[in-house]
Amino acid sequence: WMSLKKLEAIFDRSMETLGSGLPIRKTSIGIWVPTPLPVIMESVSLMQEMQLLGRTAPPGAVIDAGMGDGRVAAVLAYLNPSQPIYGLERDPVLFSQAVVNWRELRMQGLAVEASVRMIEGDYCDIVSYESCALKFSETCAILNYPDGNQGRLANFVAEHGGSRTSLCLLTHDHSVNLDTLELCAQREVQMTGEINWLLSVYRRSRD
Repeated sequence: WMSLKKLEAIFDRSMETLGSGLPIRKTSIGIWVPTPLPVIMESVSLMQEMQLLGRTAPPGAVIDAGMGDGRVAAVLAYLNPSQPIYGLERDPVLFSQAVVNWRELRMQGLAVEASVRMIEGDYCDIVSYESCALKFSETCAILNYPDGNQGRLANFVAEHGGSRTSLCLLTHDHSVNLDTLELCAQREVQMTGEINWLLSVYRRSRD
């Protein structure tokens, strides 16, 4: 409980640093909507139950596609310290803030030094993954907040993902849907005082 409060404090300060009356930041290719920490925690727990994360998950790295200020990657690393996690962010301001937040997480003992690799780059460019010797086809889960680029990401997963790769969309917009990939599961993330978020899991079609 205390660790969660520390995480929340770090990312509350992060939003103040980025500065905006609304918790939304426009980037060159989309928007960034900071997901509340309790929603992330509950979503990660659901993904563990669905065997998408943790000891019972398929082997491979977890990708936070469009990591913003690093909050999703931080929770993933905190709850799954032995699993390799990569956070990709193209916006330089958000990437810099994620680096600052990660430094504070390490100083407060909330993160393991090597548990997250941060990459400033496009999550739909195979070169971004090759730059750190990561084989995208061997990833087990990609997390993303759909901001208008989800179709592009789905096409990228269909082309480069492996048979065990899952694309997990987390959003409060329940109308979001993908045609390129097969919908395997959906779970509502119910939080008191929050609009119910939706976790949708997609994979490449078996056909």
